[in-house]
Amino acid sequence: MKKIVIAGPISNYGGREIEVNIILKSLQDNYDLNVLSMSYIIENSFALQGVSKVKWTSLDRILYSKNKVIKLISRFSKFFNKGNKEPFAYVNNSLTKKLINLDQWYLKEIKNQLSDADCVILCVQLTSKFLPEIVEFCHQKNIPCLVRTTGTIRQVEQNSFDFLKKVTLFIHHSEANAKNLNQQIQLPYRVIDQCAMAEESLLLVSEKPSTPLRFGYLGRLSPEKGILPLIDFFSSTNIIFLFAGNGPQKEAILQRTKNATNCTYLGLINSDEIASFFEKIDVLIIPSYEESGPLVGLEAMAAGKIIISTDVGAMKERLNGLPTFWFDVDDQNSLQSAISQISALSETEILDLKQSIKQRYLEKYNLKAIAHQYQQLVAECTHDD
Repeated sequence: MKKIVIAGPISNYGGREIEVNIILKSLQDNYDLNVLSMSYIIENSFALQGVSKVKWTSLDRILYSKNKVIKLISRFSKFFNKGNKEPFAYVNNSLTKKLINLDQWYLKEIKNQLSDADCVILCVQLTSKFLPEIVEFCHQKNIPCLVRTTGTIRQVEQNSFDFLKKVTLFIHHSEANAKNLNQQIQLPYRVIDQCAMAEESLLLVSEKPSTPLRFGYLGRLSPEKGILPLIDFFSSTNIIFLFAGNGPQKEAILQRTKNATNCTYLGLINSDEIASFFEKIDVLIIPSYEESGPLVGLEAMAAGKIIISTDVGAMKERLNGLPTFWFDVDDQNSLQSAISQISALSETEILDLKQSIKQRYLEKYNLKAIAHQYQQLVAECTHDD
């Protein structure tokens, strides 16, 4: 069975971890899967959930297990700092750095872990540490190296072009995301989007509209998500608005909505509660300034919810051909216009639209469809018949 290594700064929960989880589930039946993290990861990481056959480790975990002195120092660092993570999380401390060149050791171990791989999939940003060195190593060893881009691709420095050309293939969420990179340098790529993690339960969510319609937001409560302008809009109306999530702007949001009886904060939603959230709303609003996906857009599609969105990430490609509702997060009139258009639809039209959105998800974005794309791609790269 051919060995696939999925590597990157893979932690315990976040967008990158969801991405890794989808890749693992897609390939678990056909390959020897190995996860190598350059970050802190433990066995309950979301990246590893629901995957039956996967080996995983991290650079710090390897160093901790190999070096008795480093192990002792790490345990002391954990005790001294009153840490609550696993002891290997404290390998990268000031005393260890004086004893060894950590970056040099990390690179040596990365090469050891990748040396016998039949294919390497990197879930990274283009600025991620060790990316140039890993790409160069794979190029020298003739190991197919696939880069799954995460986050927004920005201006790439010209001195990075040489190593980027040595990547076997880039994997982007959408043609729009690919354009961000390829308008700077022409590179081979394949478009593979995501799928909803709670797919089974989301597909069971009813499309029957509420009276009156209920609007919602689910995601991180942070500046790049455009949540504050959204809150300002709804807190000045009587439109039912439910929102959930956590982040640095939580307290400011709660302050702004404390007298808005139409706005309800549902707290932080766990993965097993996502379907319940979508049962409560008819329309999801995505007010983000930047996204590569977002995943919540696919979750809304699986649940059969109408979407009002800014022009970000893969949303235009996902909804292409369906009635769509776009707005500018800094223009309240554009949001009001989108809401008015939806509110003017008859109950039958709303139900038909919801069902069409769910059908689009079933046709193009379900786990089986996404898994097939990854299986086909890896088979091509490893010459696996």
